[in-house]
Amino acid sequence: MLANNSESSAMMSVWMKLGRLFDRLGDILVAVSTIMLLVMVVLMGIEIGYRTLFSASTQIADEYSGYLFTWMTLCCFLYAQRSDRFLRVDALRNRWSPRVRAAADGIASILSAGLTAVLLYATWATFRTSMEFNALSIQYSQTRLCIPQAIMPVGFALLLLAFVHSGITSLLQAMGYLPITAAIIPQQASYE
Repeated sequence: MLANNSESSAMMSVWMKLGRLFDRLGDILVAVSTIMLLVMVVLMGIEIGYRTLFSASTQIADEYSGYLFTWMTLCCFLYAQRSDRFLRVDALRNRWSPRVRAAADGIASILSAGLTAVLLYATWATFRTSMEFNALSIQYSQTRLCIPQAIMPVGFALLLLAFVHSGITSLLQAMGYLPITAAIIPQQASYE
């Protein structure tokens, strides 16, 4: 019995470390997204200046800004999931007990993981097809499409893993194997 309890404790410790790894990776990806946003601002500034001064276009600003925007979005999905920033209607959820909320969160995370798996499959197929056919963009830059598309399956794979982790964690909380965290307990709004 004691060995089983220590194994369970070690497993929970590894599980919680995995959660902290996802949290840290989410923070890093937000920082990377911030840099990409700055690059996009500079790129658009150059395009505006070039058009103003020379009445011509760089021919790549729109295309590369679109790639950067997609990359920023996908990089921030992990952070949004881990910090509970995705949109959710809490009117009914906040009336439930913490264990029922944890169970609902777990089910929602597992269902979200299923949807994310479909997106992962679709973006992987798109990336793989672009690789196989050496597809190029129709824009002036003739960028190999697999390069900007590479982030999509990676981003959705990380999001899938994070949803699975959150789903299992919430279900373990609902069953009483893990303590209920403050994120499960709704914040009391102060109206002054």
